[in-house]
Amino acid sequence: MTIVLAAVLTWGLATRNLILAIPLDLLIWAAWLYVNPYTSCRACKGTGKHKFRTKKTFGNCWNPRCQRGTVQRLGSKTVHRAVRSLVAYRKNRKD
Repeated sequence: MTIVLAAVLTWGLATRNLILAIPLDLLIWAAWLYVNPYTSCRACKGTGKHKFRTKKTFGNCWNPRCQRGTVQRLGSKTVHRAVRSLVAYRKNRKD
């Protein structure tokens, strides 16, 4: 009986921590996207050139999202658009 009670109390603490941790993680992720909207391209590893199996480079990167060896992170446009609209709303708000 004591083990069952301990398990139920532990599960309650874990659930409460998960409920608090998920929105906090989303907030940290959105802040990270706002500060660092670009990352290095996985295809060319940030060089902007497509590589053969040898060390020779050949032409531009084949990834269509690659711009100078960087790609925009998923969701960064949405975060920047939301911040821009919030700033515009606060600026045009009439008190």
